[in-house]
Amino acid sequence: MRTTIRLTLMAFGLCAATVSAQNSKSAKLHGEIKARAAQEYATLEQLYQHLHRNPELSFHEEKTAARIAAELNQAGYTVTTSVGKYGVVGVLKNGAGPTVLVRTDLDALPITENTGVEYASKVRVHDDQNNEVGVMHACGHDVHMTAFIGAARVLSQLKNQWRGTLVFLGQSAEERGGGARAVLQDGLFNKFPKPDFCVAWHVASELPAGMVGYCEGYALANVNSVDITIRGVGGHGAYPHTTKDRW
Repeated sequence: MRTTIRLTLMAFGLCAATVSAQNSKSAKLHGEIKARAAQEYATLEQLYQHLHRNPELSFHEEKTAARIAAELNQAGYTVTTSVGKYGVVGVLKNGAGPTVLVRTDLDALPITENTGVEYASKVRVHDDQNNEVGVMHACGHDVHMTAFIGAARVLSQLKNQWRGTLVFLGQSAEERGGGARAVLQDGLFNKFPKPDFCVAWHVASELPAGMVGYCEGYALANVNSVDITIRGVGGHGAYPHTTKDRW
């Protein structure tokens, strides 16, 4: 957990902060980021455990969004809430330069946790279909949010090392889909500075602990859905010839 936070801060902090920096300064900046990240470990671990204990389903991330908003505000960002329902946007302007958007997801999955860890989720709710379900951050969004806040803090502390604008986006409903569309439709790129670069991250079980992988452009999988209405006459699967699936 701590290795993940440290390396994420270093990788994405360097990515954003060195947009206008010279290569000769990289080693010094790397060390400064590492030192500041180390100072944040204790509170970041507490934040991680809090988020893990208190997961919320897609489009229900009210308390999660409030906590992320409070953390961004405390780090010095101008914060707007309720963007695309529970989306959170924090903006930090620091002179002329590129605009970098950093994004995390907020939601958890309808899964009952059986890990046995001290900070395990015991949350149970009724979903949108009124089914009682357990809720768990089984896909790593608790880590994503923790690294997101860590990066926001360190980049704010290192304002003397970079110039430009940071837009930190907490997006709801990644698991169900629809959260990204919701923030876009609510004016993400109209109400807030439009980014020149966008940075997102995800935990990766296929990589060794302590390693960060990165790529430009699309990564992982895209999810689309479509609703199809079939009008006709139903029947038994053993007698498909007696059914009618079109007029």
